[in-house]
Amino acid sequence: MIQVHVSDQVLDDARDRQRTGEAALTPAEARRIGKRLRDGISGLPPDKYREQLRIRLRNLAAAQDVDLPAPDTRSTFWSYQLEDHPDLDVHTGEALYSMHMAAAYTEAQNSIVPETLRYLEGTPGGKALGELHLWDPQVQNELKLTKDEGRDFAYEAWGTLSEKYAAKTEHEALFFMSELNPNTVAFQTESRQLRQDGKLDIIQFMYPAPTQKYADLAPETQELLASQAVRAQVHTFATKENDAKYTPLTKAGYLDLEQLAALPTPEAQRAAVLEVCARVATMDGPARAADVERLVEEIKVLRPDHEVTLPGLEDREWAADLRGRGWDSQVAALPEASGTHGRYVPDAEVDSETGPALPESPTLPAPAAELPGREQDSQPTAPSKAVGAHGQYLPGVAVNAKAGPAAPQPPTNPVKTAGVASTHGFLPGVAPQPKSIAPAAAPQAPPAPEQSRDSGMGV
Repeated sequence: MIQVHVSDQVLDDARDRQRTGEAALTPAEARRIGKRLRDGISGLPPDKYREQLRIRLRNLAAAQDVDLPAPDTRSTFWSYQLEDHPDLDVHTGEALYSMHMAAAYTEAQNSIVPETLRYLEGTPGGKALGELHLWDPQVQNELKLTKDEGRDFAYEAWGTLSEKYAAKTEHEALFFMSELNPNTVAFQTESRQLRQDGKLDIIQFMYPAPTQKYADLAPETQELLASQAVRAQVHTFATKENDAKYTPLTKAGYLDLEQLAALPTPEAQRAAVLEVCARVATMDGPARAADVERLVEEIKVLRPDHEVTLPGLEDREWAADLRGRGWDSQVAALPEASGTHGRYVPDAEVDSETGPALPESPTLPAPAAELPGREQDSQPTAPSKAVGAHGQYLPGVAVNAKAGPAAPQPPTNPVKTAGVASTHGFLPGVAPQPKSIAPAAAPQAPPAPEQSRDSGMGV
């Protein structure tokens, strides 16, 4: 993968973007946005109004233009902020929002070779959705939404656009973050969309892995967790099931580092990491069925007496339903008579049944305190001790190590393995390491995650 050094100029540009912020939205602008978005539905009963407004915003986002500007254009993704980077001249205690880093890096690259890179907020669709200022409390008030409702509606609209943006990505996907957090669009939507489209191998993290978290693990396990593919699937944040952003994918992708460190051998630790990747691959659907088989085959070699547990039927159905409700289904649901409404062209006349046009407010750099982009990330929670065991992870599919998994889709014949796990070579940067297995001394699986919330094939 091509990576260009992040120069001091990029850092200074990101600082300027963060410092400049966005001009405050005037009350008149907020009223204009609210009026246009409520047009034709404001007289509905409250529950029906909110339902129609949610659909309108989601359809609006799904119809926006995030096509690649050139066939070879790469895409950036971002989450949280940059701080204490060992290879960058970030000031002590300084925190730069990754949104500004992605934008500054993109502009620097495009100044050398036009249209070589893009970021969501800089696409035509990102600019159009940004002009609605859905994160702004004034706009949320004009839309008659509570603070929580306004945040949820904005998150869903930007999530829909992000899903389409990821689906349109064909080349490198540069992730401006050190790891995935389950509370973010990057985990719940963007990386999921890339994986289920068979594009796991194009994900490249631009910040180093949080290796300080891995200090108690075997060196081989630390290397595995720092690989691009594992980082693109696994998260290490324990989250409560009643959290608003908790999903079955949150549960499937959780790796408990404390329980992992308690496993006595590098082989057992590797098997535990691969089991989480197999769960995520199962949730990703048919495109990754072969990945699930290969991962389980390797786990069988590493831990012959261990029983692998994959997501159960209910969670797999949730994932399949999510894939079926993607951005493209939202576009297909738009009425044919919508005309220019599909792109919400400024100043276009739009029927009240199909929704409003975009306001004419300009798109400016975001303030440090409130990011108007595709998400406002919740702060990650520190990993906490998990309970239970892998074998009790779900009342779903129990997979005996001797027999292999019950495939999430109609199963195919599993790939047979010899004494050395065939998927070792499947992991970037991890050389095959034949290990002799003593079945009688097989270690126990680490406990499953506490109910949580928000490289090559699978690892």
